Amino acid sequence: MDVIWISHRGLHQRHVENSLHAFEAAAEAGFHTLETDLRTTRDGQIVLHHDPVLTRTANSDAIIEELDTRQCQSLRLRDGQPLLTFERFARTFTEQRWILDIKPESAMRTLTGLRDWARQQQKTDWLCRQARFLLWHPDHARLLRQYFPDAVTMAPQNECRRAGLSLLMGLKPLARIRRGRTYSLPPYFHGLPLFRRPLVDAYHRLGGRVLAFLPEGREQQRQALRAGVDEVLSNTPPIR
Repeated sequence: MDVIWISHRGLHQRHVENSLHAFEAAAEAGFHTLETDLRTTRDGQIVLHHDPVLTRTANSDAIIEELDTRQCQSLRLRDGQPLLTFERFARTFTEQRWILDIKPESAMRTLTGLRDWARQQQKTDWLCRQARFLLWHPDHARLLRQYFPDAVTMAPQNECRRAGLSLLMGLKPLARIRRGRTYSLPPYFHGLPLFRRPLVDAYHRLGGRVLAFLPEGREQQRQALRAGVDEVLSNTPPIR
């Protein structure tokens, strides 16, 4: 089985995360999927950025959700790039699949903007095939389902924690694994290594898929592969 390699916000050792150059570097490195974070300005511009505030990436105390499009376009990341818009991202990275983390502060606006973009481009079905979605509130998940009935969602943090802890304790019914759903698994839990074949096999027997969540360095990547994970979310290039 081929493992799906997912770039976490692009390769950002040399470029600012969630930027055009970071995702270009990730595509060149061979990642199959690009994971990114979506936020929306007050007038509806969807941009790729993890934090609500631009302090870490652009040395600015501006809050994305409080900016308008013109203000957002005038800002520059630390390496001189403009903030990457979803429209530019969608035009550029059609060869890779996506994971879209819909940040809760502007989730309603973001989902409405995605619906409008998909309708205008006649790409509603295509977007559901192209992307998987991560949401942080049940109301946002319901709105996604309303706009995109065929959308595939990743298991949110609370589901991943419940599943992992239940399987570690041997309480399989409490894990409530959903067939075909992808669950994140970090390298360690309070010092206990989690990239182990028996644990990953327990997910698989219940029909779940396992994503190795941010292994640090080549050795942890290899541990994840030996454990039999289905996907690897990484800040560093995939093992070829």
